[in-house]
Amino acid sequence: MNKNKNTAELILDTAQAIVQDVGFNGFSYSHIAEKIGIRTASIHYHFPNKEDLGEALIARYRKNFIAASVQFDNETSNNLERLRKFTLMYAEPVQDYCTCLGVMLSTDLGALSGKAGEGLAEFLTANLDWLQRVLEDGQREGQLYFEGDASVQAHLFLASLQGAQLLAKSFRDRSRFDRIANGVLSALTVK
Repeated sequence: MNKNKNTAELILDTAQAIVQDVGFNGFSYSHIAEKIGIRTASIHYHFPNKEDLGEALIARYRKNFIAASVQFDNETSNNLERLRKFTLMYAEPVQDYCTCLGVMLSTDLGALSGKAGEGLAEFLTANLDWLQRVLEDGQREGQLYFEGDASVQAHLFLASLQGAQLLAKSFRDRSRFDRIANGVLSALTVK
């Protein structure tokens, strides 16, 4: 069982890296099998079809985001610092000129199963809910400054980071992500 779990995790790790680079439609089980040196039958054993794999990818991604957001909350009570940590999490895939799984799956939404699409919406909602709470807390505590509703700010923040990932990937220039991320954070510190 432990070996199966390790194989399943290796398949998910490999599939995630591929999706973050070329999208959900840009690979087959044979691509994964070749990268990790197993037969496609082994992949089908863990994930009978690509829809199952997509659902497992997004479920794991959401679970990892929730764990990361709890960690951010536990590491600091400063809401600007929490947003910086969130931004650094979104910067990670940019180092390899990729985007986060959420961005790539959003662009391939039509190819996902209904369950995977729902999982993607749940992942994005988890991001937005966390951002909204941090923004509200930061505004109330005098750490963050913005006009209007925190829900709108959360959407703008997330959309800015996702768009920054796409620009960095398109231009193969991480500094484009950094400029946008820093600009979004700076805008929240101006009275």
